[in-house]
Amino acid sequence: MTAGVEAVGDRWTLLVLRELLLGSERFNDIHRGLPGISRSLLSARLRRMRAGGLVSRALDSDGRPAYRLTEAGAALEPLVWQLGDWARRWAFGSPGREQLDGGQALWRLRQYVRAEALPRRRVVVEFALRLDGQPDEHGWLVLSPEEDVSACRVHPGYDVDVWVGADLAEMHRLVAGTATLDAARRAGRVRIDGEPGLVAAFPTWFAWRTPAAGPAAAPRPAVRASRAVRASRADGADGAG
Repeated sequence: MTAGVEAVGDRWTLLVLRELLLGSERFNDIHRGLPGISRSLLSARLRRMRAGGLVSRALDSDGRPAYRLTEAGAALEPLVWQLGDWARRWAFGSPGREQLDGGQALWRLRQYVRAEALPRRRVVVEFALRLDGQPDEHGWLVLSPEEDVSACRVHPGYDVDVWVGADLAEMHRLVAGTATLDAARRAGRVRIDGEPGLVAAFPTWFAWRTPAAGPAAAPRPAVRASRAVRASRADGADGAG
């Protein structure tokens, strides 16, 4: 057990494993999913994980560095999800105001997209996320079964098909798995508008984490994360390592 703790027992190693399990392979995508970590620390952590045999690094089809789990790293998947299920049940309370970030919530939701459940055409979902005393925070998901899923901080340039208005704290609870979409809609904390068929199908497009009622693991996302994200800032260079 001591050797296991030494290999994965710090905060960031387990969180990097989570991002890789959710399909992020490029440095910028991994970094986007880990608010609070500096680029230099992430580079150092990825180097350590490579040295420990948990992660490999190679060029992808575009000639850019990509990080992937080795067999040893992938074998840690049950541990990662079981720890998350434990936290949902015993440790995760309501998010503090300083934790409420609309872009981060949409990034996580994007990682839960189920490609096989999407309509056969591109669908654009606009989110208006409410936080008391502040203007609504807007973001967009561009969903397509044949293209990378994008989370956008600026308008993607396509017509919007579905509009989602939500309390920002409730959105964080939804992606954390401590609340359900059905309950949030009944309570008026989430509203979904648009073409009736798309509104009805919206809940099925995501592999929602669900409030833990026992030891069973929550369902995992069925689609890998996209390689790129449209954001208000340009991507930086890939990290060293």
